[in-house]
Amino acid sequence: MENNALLKPSEALNRFTSTQSQQKNVYSITPVRFGFRIGDLGLLIPTAMISEVIVDTEIYHLPTTPNWFRGLINLRGSLVPVFDLKILFDIQTEAKAVPKLLVLNERTKAVGILTDTAPRSIVIEESLSQTPPLPKLLSQYSHKVYIKDQDIWVEFDFDGFFHAIGNQLQA
Repeated sequence: MENNALLKPSEALNRFTSTQSQQKNVYSITPVRFGFRIGDLGLLIPTAMISEVIVDTEIYHLPTTPNWFRGLINLRGSLVPVFDLKILFDIQTEAKAVPKLLVLNERTKAVGILTDTAPRSIVIEESLSQTPPLPKLLSQYSHKVYIKDQDIWVEFDFDGFFHAIGNQLQA
């Protein structure tokens, strides 16, 4: 048979031996997520959630609100509440740098969070079978907890969490 000749369909399907088909490269896909740190705690941003870091914006404090509610920012014409989760979760760490303002979601669902780090990509592998001690308020909304390079990363229900926090502010 010539090198340039086309094979009949039955010949093409049968030309590989079983050992050749077993030698195919198999690649596993490890999910990449984005997360940010608050003290020694890492929080994972949900995969479909929009997020952005805001710089040089003024936070307008509202009187008679808890100290963990830092106030509101005007983001493209929408008022966005800003939270300090380090205070809310009672995480005691030394301030190493100026906190970053991370905005999650958009429009009426947007919330701002003061974070210790800008979001970064994290390759997540296996979740922990037992959840380590987490702040009480966070543990109610956590789904899974992962460990990566000795750091704890928590996947939790941001929408449910901030909805509950918003209800505390309205009470």
